[in-house]
Amino acid sequence: MRDVDLSVVTWRPEPALLAALLSSLAEAAPALRLHLLVQDNSPDPGTADEIRAMPELALGFASVDVRASGENLGFGRGHNANARRGKSPWLLVVNQDCVVEPGALERLVEIAAADDAKVAAWEMRQVPYEHPKAYDPATLDTPWASGAATLFRREAYEAAGGFDEALFMYGEDVDLSWRLRAAGWRVTYQPRCAVVHRTYREAGEVKPLQVFGGVQTNLCLRMRYGGPARVAQGFTMLAAEIASPRSFPGRRRGLALAGLKALARAPHFLFSRVRATPAFRPQFAGWGYETRRDGAFHPFASRRERPDEPRPKVSILIRTVNRPAWLREALASCAHQTWENLEVVVVEDGEPASRPVVDEFRGRLDLRYEATGERAGRARAGNRALALATGEWLNFLDDDDVLFADHVEVLAGAALAAGTKGAYGLAWETRTLVRDRDAADYEETLHATVHRQPFDRLTLWHHNYLPIQAVLFHRDLYERHGGFAEDMDQLEDWNLWTRYTLEDDLVLVEKTTSKYRVPAETRDAAGRQALLDGAYADALERQRKLVITTSPRAISEMAEAYARSQALMLVTRQDVKRLVLGNRLLGPLAAWRAPVVAWLRRWRLIR
Repeated sequence: MRDVDLSVVTWRPEPALLAALLSSLAEAAPALRLHLLVQDNSPDPGTADEIRAMPELALGFASVDVRASGENLGFGRGHNANARRGKSPWLLVVNQDCVVEPGALERLVEIAAADDAKVAAWEMRQVPYEHPKAYDPATLDTPWASGAATLFRREAYEAAGGFDEALFMYGEDVDLSWRLRAAGWRVTYQPRCAVVHRTYREAGEVKPLQVFGGVQTNLCLRMRYGGPARVAQGFTMLAAEIASPRSFPGRRRGLALAGLKALARAPHFLFSRVRATPAFRPQFAGWGYETRRDGAFHPFASRRERPDEPRPKVSILIRTVNRPAWLREALASCAHQTWENLEVVVVEDGEPASRPVVDEFRGRLDLRYEATGERAGRARAGNRALALATGEWLNFLDDDDVLFADHVEVLAGAALAAGTKGAYGLAWETRTLVRDRDAADYEETLHATVHRQPFDRLTLWHHNYLPIQAVLFHRDLYERHGGFAEDMDQLEDWNLWTRYTLEDDLVLVEKTTSKYRVPAETRDAAGRQALLDGAYADALERQRKLVITTSPRAISEMAEAYARSQALMLVTRQDVKRLVLGNRLLGPLAAWRAPVVAWLRRWRLIR
């Protein structure tokens, strides 16, 4: 049985929320030996006694130690105080307002115990709102781990000195993660291990204290990790923020104080500078520290709220051709999916060169693998994967593309909620500089969301805005319309989507859930585009042979939707009528239009 220290820092805790956290932690007691450490920063010294009296403390913890700080130590100092009293090899840092999902802590510790010895931290996923920072879908490496719920390797935590106590709250988790990474440790994100953290009362909520604390820490971290240019950039941003219109009371004053506090702490951060390494490069993205995916406030349900929610089987279909290193990353991104009723079908176009890589994932994935023996082409390999699939829902994935861990969960949930035959998410077009193709050694130079098109047939008939891996569809579409046209080697997916949507709708989810690669080198990109351009005329000719049955009104609505999607601004007659009649000044004038026009025509002044 493994020992785990549980570090909770409290400040005026809500009894019901804290009780829910303690109960959810205690659920893991049969599998783990849990040592609860609570540092209470509340101004009332009696709060610690109230915590000690909570009945949840008797639920199975191996030991309980509740201390009163006597002052508000802040987030980092509080957790450091807890860590000094513990001795277990694993330290879980968790917020007082979190609730651990069933089985998540046991799984998290199991992952950590089996992981690479150079991994220092395992961040838990937060629901209902997942943090939008990007991570590596294959390795799960993340730029930084949130202090809301992260398991640390004690050896790494102590080697880094824990949280920097000069940071009172907000951003101290980024600083610790960056110091760990600069020292050669890895920091990872674990999407299958979740906590419910209702940190926002509503989507897009602005919290002033978070704004001020985040700005102050950002300026401090620029001093520690960035050069003079980064520091100057930060204070220039601060000046612009102060000069901008006030979005909530006290904003300008709070920002100015944040800047002054950062300047007061400048010696501490300037004299503890941390340099970049080949494996660690700090990233300052405005007031953030990472590239962010769209869809920050896409809601996810807790498994506690919907324990019996049906999860139909999904098949991920991968076509590959002797690219085992790339396939390994694609399969890893499948293995990390939060939707666990999943199978993966791999069809290799040619000899079975990728069988050893596929075998690496047996036990982690429900896998089917088949090699065609002779080269059959992309379309035929895809059709074979469709024939082998047993899932109710299907999703293609090219062997050099990857899915973020929530891809299937997001799209399946959207399609089921909307009652459509499919859903698609936003996808990053990822410009990739390949250094060694055989070893899948590459550098991603740019992420761009090229397509953000709500479902519209006329637009789809004009050009393909559906990256193949971005679409999840019901197998009924395959059974009614068949698979790829096997005489197509380019744009076969566009032809497929055109046929699948003749009668059925898809729904767009504005959340980034996948990445597809395009060449970063200009020559390679031009060659790829030439192939697509050459296939475009053939794809259009095939469209001429397709027939749909619809109403004139439906065509009119499609045309108007298409025009709106392509124009910067479209104003229809109805728009003008609503504008005029709804305007206090123009409305009365419009009433005189008919008699004035009749009078002008009578005297032949107009026709």
